[in-house]
Amino acid sequence: MTSLFSIHINKERAEKEGPFKSTIAHGYLLLSLIPYLWKQIAVVRNVKMEINYGIENLKFGQAVPVETDVKLQATVKSVTDLRGTIKVVVEAKLLIKNHTKPTYTGDVIFLYHFL
Repeated sequence: MTSLFSIHINKERAEKEGPFKSTIAHGYLLLSLIPYLWKQIAVVRNVKMEINYGIENLKFGQAVPVETDVKLQATVKSVTDLRGTIKVVVEAKLLIKNHTKPTYTGDVIFLYHFL
């Protein structure tokens, strides 16, 4: 059995054989940044509990080379009261510094329970 080539961790092989000529950040690692980056953009007060409920219409647009600066561009699409739980849908785009094409886009859904 041959060893698998990893564009995420094998720097030498990624530079030599990979399509990006560099190791790249794992897509799911980049998705895990959404709650952290969202809190840098929006302040929601008096929250008892916040639930990362899901992501819809997710599309990856381009790879992110390791050690690249990224930022989250977010737009609130809707806010719905579900009998005391607030559902917020946010259009999220992760952008690489000095690039216009998003790394990914998707609608992130948060549920908020307030004090």
